[in-house]
Amino acid sequence: MWQRFHGHGRPEGWIELTENGWGAIAAWFAGPENVTREPMGERTDIVRVACERADGTVTSWEETITEEDIRAIEDDIDSYLTDSGLPPRPRGYRWFLRLPGGVRDQEDFWGQLGEADSRMSHTNRDLVREAANLGATIRDLYAGKQGS
Repeated sequence: MWQRFHGHGRPEGWIELTENGWGAIAAWFAGPENVTREPMGERTDIVRVACERADGTVTSWEETITEEDIRAIEDDIDSYLTDSGLPPRPRGYRWFLRLPGGVRDQEDFWGQLGEADSRMSHTNRDLVREAANLGATIRDLYAGKQGS
């Protein structure tokens, strides 16, 4: 289904999805009618690196993200999707989501997903069930069922 997601850039008022497993799961379950993408382009993000030594001291610094970092992020996202029972997504894109009606902003959106996740039983919990729960929550949000 990823091939049905088209690149139209970022429409006004849409949010950029987080660059992690939940961002990819949100794109998948929101569907191509609510998600668009654009090529990533050159990355110049500044990342914070922290190194903790055995004695507990921490040294941190900032550096520009590398191609290796980007590959590792995309590898982690693809692994998360696969472990969740979903196919890997195309690489090299930024992903944008149209918020469901009644959802105020991205904090509200992610907050509702977090609440749904926290209500899941810890017994027999795995990524497939977690993804299904998040997917049901996202579908309910687009259907206008707040707080499901």
